[in-house]
Amino acid sequence: MKYLLVIVMGLLSISISIPIYAQTKTASLSASPIVTNVATPTAVLVEKEIQNLKDRIATKVAELRKKNTKAITGVVTDRAGATINMENNDGDQYKVQVDDTLTKLYLISGSTKKEIKLDYIKKGVYLIVTGPIIENNINANFIYQDEQYIALSGKVTEVNSEEESIKVFTTEKENFTFDIEETTKMQLLDPKTLELETIRISKVKEGDTLHFVTKKTGAEKEKNRYTPQRILIIPQEYFIK
Repeated sequence: MKYLLVIVMGLLSISISIPIYAQTKTASLSASPIVTNVATPTAVLVEKEIQNLKDRIATKVAELRKKNTKAITGVVTDRAGATINMENNDGDQYKVQVDDTLTKLYLISGSTKKEIKLDYIKKGVYLIVTGPIIENNINANFIYQDEQYIALSGKVTEVNSEEESIKVFTTEKENFTFDIEETTKMQLLDPKTLELETIRISKVKEGDTLHFVTKKTGAEKEKNRYTPQRILIIPQEYFIK
């Protein structure tokens, strides 16, 4: 009887273990698709993170370019191919790189603006250049060829009526010599009526205050010697009323 009981118990244990084995096997088979399904969103997330990183880098580069975009002015000292060498009023040297596709060049004449070619730019012309700048190198976005004007004031230190010239010491502590020609418009402020009258050089005296506007062409024979477009004289009497 005990022997029969052992046999029955053994059969029961086998019958119970069989479904358990089948369940384990079924569970392992269903695990593969779950792993596959999880891998897909993970890859998408990684791709999104990479794209976000690229976007942040691109944004940062754009910000840096915008931050480093500046405007410089100066006179052309030389041009070799697509490189323009410039010098500003302080004597600083710049190399301007011109890109055939990206750089736009314009000629400013009065209130008009027209597009020009690189060959139009010659030594001695005055340029305004904008673009990203690193040290003294600038990749030009826009180049404007314009006329350079100087507008300053100072005290008359010498009047030469025979040579029709006036020497002035400016508020910037520079000496200028002006050759007066027919194209020069000279006016004097009447200290009593405060009206302007057109004059000749004979009415200018040492010690008078002189305001001037002159064009800088780059072809001057002497430094700071110009033929001004306009001169306004304020006589000494105006200040000692």
